[in-house]
Amino acid sequence: MNIAKAPGELLEAMREHELTLAHLYGLYAKKYPDYEDFWVSLSLEENQHAAWLDKLWIEIENGSEDIIIERFPIGAVQRSTEYVKSLEDTTNQPDFTLVNALSTALRLEEAFMENKFFEVCEGDSVKTKRTLNLLAQSTQEHCRKVREFLQQHK
Repeated sequence: MNIAKAPGELLEAMREHELTLAHLYGLYAKKYPDYEDFWVSLSLEENQHAAWLDKLWIEIENGSEDIIIERFPIGAVQRSTEYVKSLEDTTNQPDFTLVNALSTALRLEEAFMENKFFEVCEGDSVKTKRTLNLLAQSTQEHCRKVREFLQQHK
């Protein structure tokens, strides 16, 4: 068990990833106005995820007993964020369909789960575990929603 040497950087990388997903889903909402409610709800939830990470960091900075266990390299999250940013340009391509957007969203949500970015580790504090569990549950719910919506529109 390794305590993260730079928990702020780790949480900031995760926060940036959530905000980047929120932005991408916002672009999808504009591109597919008939499905704006669906995309906006996902975007708002991604913003909520970022707020949860902010709150956890504030508690750690304020000297709480919370610790973050190093569970993956920060670079992995940063590379994922850069990848999501690169997808923003594809949104404007005329042949980018709703099914493409849904497939992309599902891949992104599943990748975060598969890479165990929200995995709770022994040694994590109660607040850290709670936040990571909330993020994992919400991301799993995103996977379910997107998968169902994709099945309806194939």
